[in-house]
Amino acid sequence: MSNPVTPDVFRGIVLIILSAAVFALVDALSKLLADTQSVWQIVWARYAVALPILLLMTPPAERRALLRTPHPWRQIARGLAPLGVSSTMVLGVRHLPLAEATVILFASPFAIVALAGPLLGERVRPSSWIGVVVGFTAVLIVARPGLGHVSYYALFPLAAAAFYTLYQLLTRQLATLGERPFTTLIWTLATGTVISTPLAVVTWQPVTTTAWGLIVALGLVFALAQALMISAYVNAPAGVLAPFSYVQIVSATGLGILIFHAVPDLWTLLGVVMIIGAGVFVAHMQRRPDPQT
Repeated sequence: MSNPVTPDVFRGIVLIILSAAVFALVDALSKLLADTQSVWQIVWARYAVALPILLLMTPPAERRALLRTPHPWRQIARGLAPLGVSSTMVLGVRHLPLAEATVILFASPFAIVALAGPLLGERVRPSSWIGVVVGFTAVLIVARPGLGHVSYYALFPLAAAAFYTLYQLLTRQLATLGERPFTTLIWTLATGTVISTPLAVVTWQPVTTTAWGLIVALGLVFALAQALMISAYVNAPAGVLAPFSYVQIVSATGLGILIFHAVPDLWTLLGVVMIIGAGVFVAHMQRRPDPQT
């Protein structure tokens, strides 16, 4: 019996690719702000700007329903995970090139694939493992110049990778429990706002008009990235989606060229091609018959 990519799974793949690209933009905006604003100002911007905008866009009659959940503690735990990603990645991109910090972050798909089975009860196909291994090899190729001078700053994106793994798995778990994607998004933004606001206040730095524009843009883009990722995990299993997250590295490389003038060398371009190839390979293998059926 064949197991082709269903419309829902294909939709999930498209959404996670878009989410990965938008998350790269989030990190680029954070890096632009990192020279003048405190870490917690930047983290606060991701949550506190997006939350009221999304609530205002929601019809008043639906706002109470959006906040209603039978799993409040799971929602809070999920909200803490991206807060950890945000704070550690802001520290990472402040001290490291955008592409290098993103590469280190992408140690997380190994853990996502490994834990999707025991924690979420999902069957991880061998093709997913192959795709992740090829993708991680490409990550090492992209990181080759930077890994020659590893510093303690690399610990920040490594910590972000751990938080990101928890974040992705909790997202999928809440989706399988029937939580509405935007209920999860509102709880995530509310949790992040409550935690980051006092920390931003005590570390506040003066904000220019340009910085305010970047802060508003950061909040909007962060909300979009969250919504895309949540919707992706409603449609497809974590193990299938994990390799496609490597698109974030492609996007980070492109943004590094456009914004920070960090032109990649031939080794980096080879790594990017391998990353794309790994994603295409996984999509192709998902169309093959399942030997266990």
